[in-house]
Amino acid sequence: MKIKIKDSQLKKVLNEVGGYDYVDIMGIHGGSLHGEITRIVISTIDLVKEFTSRLSDGTLKREQILAGVNNLGEKIQDDIQRLSELVKEIYIDDDFKSLMISYIRTLQKILKYFKLLSNISPGIMGGKAELIPSGLGWEMGETELSLGIAKKLAMLGEHLKGLGEMFNTIMGRYSDRMQGGN
Repeated sequence: MKIKIKDSQLKKVLNEVGGYDYVDIMGIHGGSLHGEITRIVISTIDLVKEFTSRLSDGTLKREQILAGVNNLGEKIQDDIQRLSELVKEIYIDDDFKSLMISYIRTLQKILKYFKLLSNISPGIMGGKAELIPSGLGWEMGETELSLGIAKKLAMLGEHLKGLGEMFNTIMGRYSDRMQGGN
């Protein structure tokens, strides 16, 4: 089966920028996508930084540490959900997509660990409905708990340098594409 196209159609296909028909559409889509991913990652980094600094100063009690684990776990769960949706929208930068998938997997591992440490579920105590805390974190000493959390969160550090470099690379690529370079 042969397909015939006109020279003008061939020229349009050859001038298509990175899978987009129009440079402006690529700029709008890529810019908003990249911007949202960047904001999500930066807000998580800021929260992790604040939590780990509080962990390292040794002033948090077990209840406070586990409350922080629950709060950070909720943020990570939200990140996993939204980043998974956004990764599906990365069409032309396979290396960026691969790096984001790896980052999401690391977030999933951290979330699993956090759920092992602290889980709050509804139950009945003394005939009243209450939220009942459970998990390994309640059995651990504060130092052991803090160190375990710090080790898991350190897994993110492996990705942060790569993500920072990739964000700069992507900005350069979009700039080149917007100017007509490929």
